[in-house]
Amino acid sequence: MHKVSISIFIFLFFYFSAIAQTQKYQLSRQDSALINIYEAKAIEYRTNNFKKQESDYYNKIAMIWWEHNHFLKAINNYEKSLTINRALGNENAIAMINSNLALTCADKGDYNKSLEYFEKTLNIRKIRKEKVGIIAARINMSVVLNNLKKYDSAIEHLSKALDVAREMNDPEQMRSCYGMLSETYEKAGNNKKSMYYFELYRDFNELVEGTKVKKAYKVAEEERLKKELAEKETAIKELEIIKKNYEIYTKEKELKTSESEKHNLLDTIRLKDLKIIYTKKEAELQKAESQKKLLEKKLQLRNTIFFTAFTLLFLLIAIFFYFLKRRSNLVLRNKNTEITQKNEEIEVQRQNIESLYKETSEAHESIKKSIDYAGIIQTAMINKTPKLSHFFPESFIFYKQTDAVGGDFYWYSKTKDKIIVAAIDCTGHGVPGAFLTVLGNNILNQIVNISKITDPSEILFQMDKSVKLALNQEKSNNKDGMDIALCSIDFKTNKIIFAGANNPLLIIKNDEIELIKGSRYGIGGYSEMGYQRLKNNNKTDIMYPSKEVDIEKGMYIYLFSDGFQDQIGGENMKKLKSKNFYNLLKEYSKYSAKIQKEKLSDFFKKWKGDYGQVDDTVIIGIKL
Repeated sequence: MHKVSISIFIFLFFYFSAIAQTQKYQLSRQDSALINIYEAKAIEYRTNNFKKQESDYYNKIAMIWWEHNHFLKAINNYEKSLTINRALGNENAIAMINSNLALTCADKGDYNKSLEYFEKTLNIRKIRKEKVGIIAARINMSVVLNNLKKYDSAIEHLSKALDVAREMNDPEQMRSCYGMLSETYEKAGNNKKSMYYFELYRDFNELVEGTKVKKAYKVAEEERLKKELAEKETAIKELEIIKKNYEIYTKEKELKTSESEKHNLLDTIRLKDLKIIYTKKEAELQKAESQKKLLEKKLQLRNTIFFTAFTLLFLLIAIFFYFLKRRSNLVLRNKNTEITQKNEEIEVQRQNIESLYKETSEAHESIKKSIDYAGIIQTAMINKTPKLSHFFPESFIFYKQTDAVGGDFYWYSKTKDKIIVAAIDCTGHGVPGAFLTVLGNNILNQIVNISKITDPSEILFQMDKSVKLALNQEKSNNKDGMDIALCSIDFKTNKIIFAGANNPLLIIKNDEIELIKGSRYGIGGYSEMGYQRLKNNNKTDIMYPSKEVDIEKGMYIYLFSDGFQDQIGGENMKKLKSKNFYNLLKEYSKYSAKIQKEKLSDFFKKWKGDYGQVDDTVIIGIKL
């Protein structure tokens, strides 16, 4: 959280120092309603002596006033929250509120007061020995000191912050310190040290961003495998529940059937007994007078028959329940056997799933290691020595892949009096695209560095032939290729010679955009068929014609792939599109190369949001 805070503080200070206005903005109905609700909540919590919750709502109210440039009202509410937290002895909250007060005062333009609040924050962080908090406070103080033009003090705070970051061995914090040192030395007029720290900032930025990409890729794969395993375990548990429910249902059904049969049997026996008694009673009444002497014998006979019937009935019932219980035990034994078999099957399935998960994890780890190593090889291939800033001090390269390896790359080299610079977009991305980047890099080295060809038109023509030959495209069905924007910059003749294969060159000078389009044919693939068709109709004689531009001091040139403008994002989840991309470069061209790269990175991250990167991206910006 503290790392994020550092980046946010730096961004807010630079942003508001450059363009923030002191004009107050009217609150919307929704914001006004929120303030009323928050004030009521604060009063309610104060009445109930919930001090912590009361202070939280004063912070929320202050944030709304701050966002609308009502600085005094924001400060007033932060002071209320600060008073409560002092009474509670909440040092962490006191430090955070002092930071917010410092930022508010900076927006208001009261830098001396802002510095006082940051000093209070720093003292608390020192007492609590919070190293990340100490770094954040010193960096923020350096920004305020820059605004006061106290550059020596700013450098002193940044040096101390850098010592703590090195002690922690934290590349992200070191990157922030290097970036601010470069900015401070630039403002102080020491360009040599500014460039020195900028190089360190750029190296650490590439290290941090690369580590984040690898970590995110690893976490995503682990989560996917855990999710698959959880789904399989859930399916097994559901199967066990269904089997248990079926067993209970079967037993209940059998018990109900047995109980019903028992009642029916008893009702039948009772009915027969009643019929016998009724018949005997009727005979006795009819023969009472004539058979009085035989009454005792009849009664004895009746008792004998009744006892015998009762005994037989008891035996029948006992036999019936014996066989019923035996049958139930047999059914239960069969069910237990079936359940045992099912449990064994489930156990086998579980073991198979665990084995499959282990094999999948091992295979994934092996593939990941191979791809990561391929990424190291590709990075080593692309990262040239000397760096582009050696030839053009005010330049940047924005390079962002969708995977560990990518299909876009940049290339530059100096031969004779000319510097050749190119941005290349290969077919596809990931591993297939990476293979083409290796091929393209080697072909460019052969054409420019070995064959000493420096004419952009001829370079692209030779490259097209080499790609088709390497991929055997005349005989195979392979149609892969690449799009290129390539410039030859000659300071001796003060000329830029450009040739492009599908990709253009963007020039910004005097706050105006000039777009020089490349040829409609790519390198390799289907380019030959279209070219031959036009050539046979005498409509063209050069496949990749060159265009010449005079170099003017202060002009910016940009070479790029289509990854940035094709990125889906924003509120409507649509592509950024070329026109918006060009206007973005025009807007950012007013800043230094380092700031341009940062702003492009921030915009790209915000634009794509949670959608995910759709294609590899490379942008080269050079100030002449």
